[in-house]
Amino acid sequence: MNINKISRIGTALLAVVLFSGLGWSAENASLAMPLTQEGGTARAMSMGSAVISVPQGSASLFWNPAGLGRMGECMELGLHHNSGLGDSIQETIVLGLPMGNLGAFAASFNYMNNGIFEGRDSAGNLTGSYTAGDLGGSIGWGREFFTDISLGAAIKYNQQTLAGTAYSATAMDLGVLWSATSRLNLGLTYSNLGTKVANSTLDSGMRLGASYELEKGLLLAISSELKAEGGFESAQVGVESYVHPRLAIRGGYVLNFTDSQLEGLTGVTAGIGVQIVKNLTFDYGYLPYGELGVSQRVSLTYKFGCPEEAKPAPVAEVKPEPVPAPKPPEPIVVETKVIILEKEKIVILEDGHFEFDSVALTKTGVKAVTENIQILKDNPEAKIRVAGYTSASGTDEYNQKLSERRATAVKEILIKEGGIAAERIATIGYGEKRPAEFEATPAILHTEAARANKRVLFEIIVK
Repeated sequence: MNINKISRIGTALLAVVLFSGLGWSAENASLAMPLTQEGGTARAMSMGSAVISVPQGSASLFWNPAGLGRMGECMELGLHHNSGLGDSIQETIVLGLPMGNLGAFAASFNYMNNGIFEGRDSAGNLTGSYTAGDLGGSIGWGREFFTDISLGAAIKYNQQTLAGTAYSATAMDLGVLWSATSRLNLGLTYSNLGTKVANSTLDSGMRLGASYELEKGLLLAISSELKAEGGFESAQVGVESYVHPRLAIRGGYVLNFTDSQLEGLTGVTAGIGVQIVKNLTFDYGYLPYGELGVSQRVSLTYKFGCPEEAKPAPVAEVKPEPVPAPKPPEPIVVETKVIILEKEKIVILEDGHFEFDSVALTKTGVKAVTENIQILKDNPEAKIRVAGYTSASGTDEYNQKLSERRATAVKEILIKEGGIAAERIATIGYGEKRPAEFEATPAILHTEAARANKRVLFEIIVK
């Protein structure tokens, strides 16, 4: 099959249908409206669109709205461009707004122009030219309701035009995202619950996927799609590897269970991601469609309005009182007791208290925790929050999880070794969001600023 054959049997509409059919789970295509081309972000498409379980900030609106609940504290603006097949061009803008305890909201606007086509009748005679395109928008919300479980929903509207005739539809997506372990995420969505178009139902169905962080900076994702009409139609696999803290390479493959009858390279996807500056990321995706050509995706994502990165209050240095010679001095215990009663911080665990890039404490780290257990026992009314922090090196998602895991590891020692009641201890991870010192070169792992930022603090929340 080639473009000339397509034009003789029915104009470029068939190419558009094929384009939608090959868009896999990323595209919100429908049986009634095959021109819909929303959600084709460069990062996701370069990973074979196997991202149902991958939190993607504001772009989660298009894939699994539950991921909006993991967006963090920064607002986010995304611009996504698609140079599709032939003369088609797609532009999408999405804005993400975190709202604290209310979760996070996102809204998008989508425009696509498929160009001008020659119309022909069944005999191949010219009947005049026509245009095709669409406009769409969506708004979504996501929030973490339970520990490690987020829920979300999105409402979408799309209007498509073909040869002067307009079609429109409204639909809803529902999603769930579960962090089963610190490395494993599971995702489930049901997409395109909505209205009929020209007496045809929307192409609704369930999407499910899993992603696993094999090691720091190396992510493997898989997904599949179960259509309400037609059963399983495709399966996807994708991989993302950060070869440098600011550079990711990506690849994917899509296995279609129906034959597209296209010759040439199809199903394989590839791309890169580059962190231009700390708050600005560039992504590129390359998608071959065999003899129909190549679709190229470009995305720019900018984070802004982040919380001020205030330094934690320094722990006051308290000099121990002179002690009579026969009595051994106890500078650590005396100093810590003063701090727990009068200051917000009772102990600081530095990076050296943990094994490298791990939640396991060294012997020195365990000692630093256990030395404070008696103080908590002597103050039974005190409740604490264990807060974890990391340096700026690595991905935001990895740093966030590492800070949470380190805080949890300290809590477990207080419970198991010291017998402290679990309800007296809360944990929180801030990742790289609240550094103690500014890191001018976050790509370098072992600067003084990086070491200062990798820490765990005890904070008094009830005295």
